[in-house]
Amino acid sequence: MATSYHEAPWHLVSSLDRADSIELMEAVLAGGVEREQVFRDNWRTLSAQVCFQNQSLLLKVPRARNGRRWERLLTLFRGSDSVRSFHHLEQMAEMGFEVPRAVLACERRQGGFITDSFLCYRFVEGRRAGPQDAPAVLDALRSLHQLGYLRTDAQIANFLITGDSVVFIDFRLKKPWFLPALQKARELDRFLRSCPDARNSLTEKEASSKWLRLARWLEDLSFGIRRLKRRFRDQRKKRTPR
Repeated sequence: MATSYHEAPWHLVSSLDRADSIELMEAVLAGGVEREQVFRDNWRTLSAQVCFQNQSLLLKVPRARNGRRWERLLTLFRGSDSVRSFHHLEQMAEMGFEVPRAVLACERRQGGFITDSFLCYRFVEGRRAGPQDAPAVLDALRSLHQLGYLRTDAQIANFLITGDSVVFIDFRLKKPWFLPALQKARELDRFLRSCPDARNSLTEKEASSKWLRLARWLEDLSFGIRRLKRRFRDQRKKRTPR
């Protein structure tokens, strides 16, 4: 059960006791946690496997989200991305899905805005899902959709396989209110794009769904607009004198 602590200027949400929570927070802030493996370290995200009290954790620092002005503005009315992700992990576990165990989320406010945050959860030993796992991953995704939720970013790479279990990673829960059938179909289409072999595991109803056809058209349109924007940006850079 998560508990909230306040250690000025930080707010902590943790499954650890207060002393261990503060010790882990201070170790992260001071760079005192040993990085066993770094998965990403750029302006957008720090994602690294770290060791704390002989336990492997995954440390995530959403640098881009912490720094975007409009995201900071939204934090006047809600918690940080890290704290929300902590609660999403808890919620998924309560619904019976396999997810990493949330350990600690920390956020710091200045002038009412979130300016810094990070998340730690248990590191899961497993392998990335591949095309051979498409039927099991599809079943897990369908189960989530049946409960009325999206997982966001439903790429095959964002699922792990441990034994016979499908583990959800790198997700944020979303409950669609407007045209939920279409939004679920769009998420399914994105998953199929990341794993074309999964089309062989669709049910007849899914394969012939009008929602899925519409979703595919909308996703094609969305990708086309992105390509045009990228092309215009590239052309603008070429025209700009150095």
